[in-house]
Amino acid sequence: MFQVPVMADLSLGDLTPDTRNARRRTPRSASRISRSLERFGAARSIVIDEDGRVLCGNGTVEAAAEVGIDRVQVVECDGRSLIAVRRRGLSEAEKVELAIADNRSAELAEWNPEVLAELAVEVDLGDWFRPAELESLLAELAQAEVPAETDPGEPEAGGCVCPACGHRFLPTGG
Repeated sequence: MFQVPVMADLSLGDLTPDTRNARRRTPRSASRISRSLERFGAARSIVIDEDGRVLCGNGTVEAAAEVGIDRVQVVECDGRSLIAVRRRGLSEAEKVELAIADNRSAELAEWNPEVLAELAVEVDLGDWFRPAELESLLAELAQAEVPAETDPGEPEAGGCVCPACGHRFLPTGG
């Protein structure tokens, strides 16, 4: 098992990305994270598990590697204390820009409907998504699964296709 003392200094290469990360960076969001790290340096924590798997901050880890940040300072936490990163040496304008960069880069990322669908089988996502929101995200996946040569408005032999999400179904008598 991955053992980390109360405070440790690891290499970025010691971390394992979360292959089931439900968020995916768009090129624009990835570039904003990289730009923020280049401009302001590291100022945000990530979360890893006891084995070094990245639970939160996969995009930050990717961008850090891209801009040459290769060290990770690990602080042990049991979940009962907040971890604060004190970032010194920024002007007032840089502090404002850093806060905007942090929020905007997250906003520019998108949900990965395929991973969300997998995770929805394992955990209840109801605390984090309204039913209509989750349905809309998963409809993207259903739409992507419609074969390219098939017109979503044309049913297969005896079947129907929902024009909104592309879901295929057989009609019931009515």
